[in-house]
Amino acid sequence: MTNPLVSIIVPVYNVERYIDKCINSILEQTYPHIELLLIDDGSPDKSGAICDRYAQKDNRVRVFHKQNAGVSAARNTGINHAKGEFITFVDSDDWLEPQCIGKCLNIINKNKLDFLQFSSKRVNDKGDILFLKTGETTILNASQYIEADQIYIAAGCSIYRTSIINATNLKFDKDLKLGEDQLFIYHYISKCKSCMRIKNTFYNYRLNPESACTINNPKECLKSMKAFQTFELRSIFERNIERGILRYFLYPIIEQRFLPAKKAYRLTKDENFNLLKPNRKFEHLFFKLYRANKFIGILYLYIILPYVNKK
Repeated sequence: MTNPLVSIIVPVYNVERYIDKCINSILEQTYPHIELLLIDDGSPDKSGAICDRYAQKDNRVRVFHKQNAGVSAARNTGINHAKGEFITFVDSDDWLEPQCIGKCLNIINKNKLDFLQFSSKRVNDKGDILFLKTGETTILNASQYIEADQIYIAAGCSIYRTSIINATNLKFDKDLKLGEDQLFIYHYISKCKSCMRIKNTFYNYRLNPESACTINNPKECLKSMKAFQTFELRSIFERNIERGILRYFLYPIIEQRFLPAKKAYRLTKDENFNLLKPNRKFEHLFFKLYRANKFIGILYLYIILPYVNKK
Protein backbone atom coordinates (compact mmCIF):
# COMPACT_ATOMS: atom_id res chain seq x y z
CA MET A 1 0.00 0.00 0.00
CA THR A 2 1.45 3.35 -1.06
CA ASN A 3 -0.09 5.40 1.74
CA PRO A 4 -0.97 2.95 4.50
CA LEU A 5 -3.26 4.03 7.30
CA VAL A 6 -1.62 4.45 10.71
CA SER A 7 -3.73 3.98 13.84
CA ILE A 8 -2.55 6.19 16.70
CA ILE A 9 -3.95 5.00 20.03
CA VAL A 10 -4.13 7.42 22.96
CA PRO A 11 -5.46 6.29 26.36
CA VAL A 12 -7.05 9.30 28.06
CA TYR A 13 -7.56 9.82 31.79
CA ASN A 14 -7.66 13.09 33.77
CA VAL A 15 -5.52 15.08 31.34
CA GLU A 16 -7.65 18.12 30.54
CA ARG A 17 -4.53 20.28 31.06
CA TYR A 18 -2.48 18.39 28.48
CA ILE A 19 -4.74 16.61 26.00
CA ASP A 20 -5.03 19.48 23.50
CA LYS A 21 -1.27 19.54 22.88
CA CYS A 22 -1.21 15.78 22.45
CA ILE A 23 -4.12 15.67 20.00
CA ASN A 24 -2.95 18.65 17.96
CA SER A 25 0.53 17.16 17.59
CA ILE A 26 -1.07 14.06 16.05
CA LEU A 27 -3.55 15.81 13.78
CA GLU A 28 -0.79 18.13 12.54
CA GLN A 29 1.43 15.28 11.35
CA THR A 30 2.90 15.91 7.91
CA TYR A 31 1.66 12.42 6.98
CA PRO A 32 -2.14 12.78 6.72
CA HIS A 33 -3.23 9.15 6.44
CA ILE A 34 -3.86 8.52 10.10
CA GLU A 35 -6.71 7.67 12.39
CA LEU A 36 -6.63 8.87 15.99
CA LEU A 37 -8.29 6.58 18.51
CA LEU A 38 -8.94 8.41 21.78
CA ILE A 39 -9.86 5.98 24.55
CA ASP A 40 -11.54 7.88 27.39
CA ASP A 41 -10.91 5.63 30.39
CA GLY A 42 -13.73 7.02 32.52
CA SER A 43 -12.11 10.41 33.08
CA PRO A 44 -13.91 12.39 35.82
CA ASP A 45 -12.60 15.69 34.43
CA LYS A 46 -13.35 17.32 31.04
CA SER A 47 -10.98 15.10 29.06
CA GLY A 48 -13.79 13.07 27.47
CA ALA A 49 -15.65 16.17 26.34
CA ILE A 50 -12.47 17.60 24.83
CA CYS A 51 -11.99 14.38 22.86
CA ASP A 52 -15.57 14.55 21.56
CA ARG A 53 -14.99 18.11 20.38
CA TYR A 54 -12.06 17.01 18.21
CA ALA A 55 -14.08 14.10 16.77
CA GLN A 56 -16.75 16.56 15.65
CA LYS A 57 -14.16 18.66 13.81
CA ASP A 58 -11.97 15.96 12.21
CA ASN A 59 -13.29 12.69 10.78
CA ARG A 60 -9.92 11.02 11.41
CA VAL A 61 -10.71 11.08 15.14
CA ARG A 62 -12.71 8.34 16.84
CA VAL A 63 -13.55 8.45 20.55
CA PHE A 64 -14.40 5.51 22.78
CA HIS A 65 -15.80 6.15 26.26
CA LYS A 66 -15.45 3.31 28.77
CA GLN A 67 -15.46 2.63 32.47
CA ASN A 68 -12.13 3.16 34.16
CA ALA A 69 -10.02 0.01 33.90
CA GLY A 70 -6.47 1.30 33.50
CA VAL A 71 -4.11 2.14 30.67
CA SER A 72 -3.65 -1.46 29.48
CA ALA A 73 -7.38 -2.02 29.03
CA ALA A 74 -7.61 1.33 27.21
CA ARG A 75 -4.79 0.40 24.83
CA ASN A 76 -6.42 -2.98 24.22
CA THR A 77 -9.67 -1.23 23.30
CA GLY A 78 -7.69 0.80 20.78
CA ILE A 79 -6.10 -2.32 19.31
CA ASN A 80 -9.51 -3.97 18.95
CA HIS A 81 -10.85 -1.00 16.94
CA ALA A 82 -7.74 -0.11 14.93
CA LYS A 83 -8.23 -0.10 11.15
CA GLY A 84 -4.68 0.87 10.19
CA GLU A 85 -1.93 -1.26 8.70
CA PHE A 86 0.32 0.11 11.44
CA ILE A 87 -0.24 1.02 15.09
CA THR A 88 1.55 3.36 17.45
CA PHE A 89 0.77 4.53 20.98
CA VAL A 90 1.02 7.99 22.52
CA ASP A 91 0.35 8.84 26.16
CA SER A 92 -2.17 11.65 26.55
CA ASP A 93 0.21 14.03 28.34
CA ASP A 94 2.94 13.58 25.70
CA TRP A 95 3.23 14.75 22.08
CA LEU A 96 4.88 13.93 18.75
CA GLU A 97 7.06 15.98 16.47
CA PRO A 98 5.22 16.85 13.19
CA GLN A 99 7.37 14.67 10.91
CA CYS A 100 7.27 11.58 13.15
CA ILE A 101 4.83 9.32 11.31
CA GLY A 102 5.88 10.34 7.81
CA LYS A 103 9.60 9.81 8.30
CA CYS A 104 9.07 6.56 10.18
CA LEU A 105 6.87 5.14 7.41
CA ASN A 106 9.45 6.06 4.79
CA ILE A 107 12.05 4.06 6.69
CA ILE A 108 9.69 1.13 7.27
CA ASN A 109 8.64 0.91 3.62
CA LYS A 110 12.17 1.35 2.29
CA ASN A 111 13.57 -1.41 4.51
CA LYS A 112 10.46 -3.62 4.83
CA LEU A 113 10.60 -3.46 8.62
CA ASP A 114 8.31 -5.22 11.05
CA PHE A 115 9.30 -2.96 13.91
CA LEU A 116 10.72 0.55 14.08
CA GLN A 117 11.59 2.39 17.27
CA PHE A 118 12.56 6.04 17.57
CA SER A 119 13.98 8.12 20.38
CA SER A 120 12.53 10.58 22.86
CA LYS A 121 13.29 13.54 25.01
CA ARG A 122 11.95 14.18 28.49
CA VAL A 123 10.51 17.66 28.92
CA ASN A 124 9.04 19.55 31.88
CA ASP A 125 6.05 21.88 31.82
CA LYS A 126 8.32 24.83 31.09
CA GLY A 127 9.55 23.18 27.92
CA ASP A 128 13.02 22.50 29.30
CA ILE A 129 14.65 19.36 27.93
CA LEU A 130 15.69 17.32 30.96
CA PHE A 131 17.44 14.58 29.03
CA LEU A 132 17.45 12.69 25.75
CA LYS A 133 16.83 8.97 25.52
CA THR A 134 18.42 7.95 22.26
CA GLY A 135 19.64 4.81 20.58
CA GLU A 136 20.38 3.56 17.10
CA THR A 137 20.81 0.28 15.26
CA THR A 138 21.10 -1.00 11.72
CA ILE A 139 18.45 -3.34 10.31
CA LEU A 140 18.52 -6.43 12.52
CA ASN A 141 16.59 -9.63 12.97
CA ALA A 142 14.87 -10.18 16.33
CA SER A 143 17.81 -12.00 17.96
CA GLN A 144 20.29 -9.37 16.83
CA TYR A 145 18.03 -6.55 18.00
CA ILE A 146 17.76 -8.10 21.46
CA GLU A 147 21.51 -8.58 21.62
CA ALA A 148 22.12 -4.94 20.58
CA ASP A 149 20.38 -3.92 23.83
CA GLN A 150 18.73 -0.87 22.28
CA ILE A 151 15.08 -1.77 22.95
CA TYR A 152 12.98 1.21 23.98
CA ILE A 153 10.78 -0.34 26.66
CA ALA A 154 7.83 2.07 26.69
CA ALA A 155 4.82 1.40 24.45
CA GLY A 156 5.31 4.69 22.63
CA CYS A 157 8.27 5.47 20.36
CA SER A 158 7.44 2.43 18.25
CA ILE A 159 5.62 1.58 15.04
CA TYR A 160 4.00 -1.87 15.04
CA ARG A 161 2.48 -3.89 12.22
CA THR A 162 -1.18 -4.53 13.03
CA SER A 163 -1.04 -7.87 11.23
CA ILE A 164 1.58 -9.19 13.66
CA ILE A 165 -0.38 -7.97 16.69
CA ASN A 166 -3.60 -9.56 15.40
CA ALA A 167 -1.97 -12.81 14.28
CA THR A 168 -0.73 -13.44 17.81
CA ASN A 169 -3.75 -11.88 19.57
CA LEU A 170 -1.25 -9.71 21.42
CA LYS A 171 -2.66 -7.56 24.21
CA PHE A 172 -1.40 -5.60 27.21
CA ASP A 173 -1.69 -7.38 30.56
CA LYS A 174 -4.59 -5.65 32.35
CA ASP A 175 -3.48 -7.03 35.73
CA LEU A 176 -0.18 -5.11 35.69
CA LYS A 177 0.27 -1.38 36.24
CA LEU A 178 4.06 -1.42 35.87
CA GLY A 179 6.12 -3.11 33.18
CA GLU A 180 3.12 -4.20 31.10
CA ASP A 181 4.42 -2.29 28.09
CA GLN A 182 7.78 -4.03 28.32
CA LEU A 183 6.20 -7.49 28.19
CA PHE A 184 4.04 -6.41 25.24
CA ILE A 185 7.11 -5.22 23.34
CA TYR A 186 9.09 -8.38 24.13
CA HIS A 187 6.23 -10.57 22.86
CA TYR A 188 5.99 -8.45 19.71
CA ILE A 189 9.73 -8.46 18.95
CA SER A 190 9.81 -12.25 19.26
CA LYS A 191 7.49 -12.40 16.21
CA CYS A 192 9.47 -9.94 14.06
CA LYS A 193 11.84 -10.66 11.19
CA SER A 194 13.30 -7.15 10.90
CA CYS A 195 13.76 -4.46 13.53
CA MET A 196 15.50 -1.11 13.69
CA ARG A 197 15.91 1.85 16.02
CA ILE A 198 16.66 5.37 14.84
CA LYS A 199 18.14 8.20 16.89
CA ASN A 200 15.57 10.82 15.83
CA THR A 201 13.82 12.24 18.91
CA PHE A 202 10.27 12.29 17.58
CA TYR A 203 8.55 11.67 20.92
CA ASN A 204 8.23 14.26 23.70
CA TYR A 205 7.71 12.68 27.09
CA ARG A 206 6.28 15.10 29.65
CA LEU A 207 7.62 14.74 33.16
CA ASN A 208 4.26 14.53 34.93
CA PRO A 209 4.37 13.59 38.64
CA GLU A 210 0.78 12.36 38.40
CA SER A 211 1.51 9.99 35.52
CA ALA A 212 1.11 6.30 36.33
CA CYS A 213 4.63 5.45 35.16
CA THR A 214 6.20 7.84 37.70
CA ILE A 215 4.50 6.25 40.69
CA ASN A 216 6.52 3.28 41.97
CA ASN A 217 3.87 1.71 44.17
CA PRO A 218 5.73 -1.12 45.94
CA LYS A 219 2.68 -3.39 45.88
CA GLU A 220 2.49 -3.02 42.10
CA CYS A 221 6.27 -3.45 41.84
CA LEU A 222 5.98 -6.77 43.63
CA LYS A 223 3.20 -7.96 41.33
CA SER A 224 5.15 -6.96 38.21
CA MET A 225 8.36 -8.45 39.55
CA LYS A 226 6.70 -11.85 39.92
CA ALA A 227 5.28 -11.55 36.39
CA PHE A 228 8.76 -10.82 35.03
CA GLN A 229 10.26 -13.75 36.93
CA THR A 230 7.80 -16.18 35.33
CA PHE A 231 7.68 -14.54 31.87
CA GLU A 232 7.50 -17.31 29.27
CA LEU A 233 10.05 -15.65 26.98
CA ARG A 234 12.45 -14.83 29.78
CA SER A 235 15.33 -16.90 28.39
CA ILE A 236 15.26 -14.85 25.17
CA PHE A 237 15.14 -11.48 26.96
CA GLU A 238 17.14 -12.43 30.06
CA ARG A 239 19.20 -9.24 30.28
CA ASN A 240 16.12 -7.05 29.88
CA ILE A 241 14.20 -9.08 32.44
CA GLU A 242 17.07 -8.91 34.95
CA ARG A 243 17.22 -5.14 34.49
CA GLY A 244 13.50 -4.78 35.07
CA ILE A 245 13.45 -6.99 38.15
CA LEU A 246 16.36 -5.20 39.81
CA ARG A 247 16.07 -1.54 38.85
CA TYR A 248 12.38 -1.02 38.19
CA PHE A 249 10.85 -3.27 40.84
CA LEU A 250 13.28 -4.44 43.53
CA TYR A 251 14.81 -1.02 44.19
CA PRO A 252 11.45 0.69 44.97
CA ILE A 253 10.38 -2.28 47.11
CA ILE A 254 13.54 -2.00 49.21
CA GLU A 255 13.71 1.77 49.32
CA GLN A 256 10.15 1.99 50.64
CA ARG A 257 10.71 -0.91 53.06
CA PHE A 258 7.72 -2.75 51.62
CA LEU A 259 9.30 -6.09 52.53
CA PRO A 260 11.77 -7.01 55.28
CA ALA A 261 15.24 -7.97 54.10
CA LYS A 262 14.69 -11.70 54.55
CA LYS A 263 11.57 -11.69 52.35
CA ALA A 264 13.33 -9.60 49.71
CA TYR A 265 16.18 -12.11 49.78
CA ARG A 266 13.82 -15.07 49.37
CA LEU A 267 12.17 -13.27 46.47
CA THR A 268 15.48 -12.84 44.66
CA LYS A 269 17.54 -15.84 45.79
CA ASP A 270 17.22 -17.45 42.35
CA GLU A 271 18.28 -14.25 40.55
CA ASN A 272 21.90 -13.78 39.52
CA PHE A 273 21.94 -10.48 37.58
CA ASN A 274 25.00 -11.80 35.77
CA LEU A 275 24.19 -10.00 32.53
CA LEU A 276 23.98 -6.55 34.09
CA LYS A 277 26.76 -4.01 34.39
CA PRO A 278 26.82 -1.27 37.03
CA ASN A 279 25.31 2.00 35.83
CA ARG A 280 25.37 3.82 39.17
CA LYS A 281 28.22 4.06 41.66
CA PHE A 282 26.58 2.00 44.39
CA GLU A 283 25.96 -0.88 41.99
CA HIS A 284 29.66 -1.65 41.69
CA LEU A 285 29.77 -2.77 45.31
CA PHE A 286 26.29 -4.26 45.23
CA PHE A 287 27.13 -6.67 42.40
CA LYS A 288 30.34 -7.76 44.15
CA LEU A 289 28.50 -8.40 47.40
CA TYR A 290 25.48 -10.04 45.82
CA ARG A 291 27.53 -12.43 43.71
CA ALA A 292 29.54 -13.44 46.77
CA ASN A 293 26.60 -13.63 49.20
CA LYS A 294 23.10 -12.76 48.03
CA PHE A 295 21.71 -11.94 51.46
CA ILE A 296 24.58 -9.56 52.22
CA GLY A 297 23.95 -7.89 48.86
CA ILE A 298 20.29 -7.35 49.74
CA LEU A 299 21.22 -5.92 53.14
CA TYR A 300 23.55 -3.48 51.42
CA LEU A 301 20.66 -2.23 49.27
CA TYR A 302 18.57 -1.65 52.40
CA ILE A 303 21.35 0.54 53.75
CA ILE A 304 22.35 2.43 50.63
CA LEU A 305 19.19 3.02 48.57
CA PRO A 306 17.49 5.60 50.84
CA TYR A 307 20.75 7.53 51.00
CA VAL A 308 21.35 7.35 47.23
CA ASN A 309 17.95 8.74 46.29
CA LYS A 310 18.14 11.59 48.79
CA LYS A 311 21.29 12.94 47.19
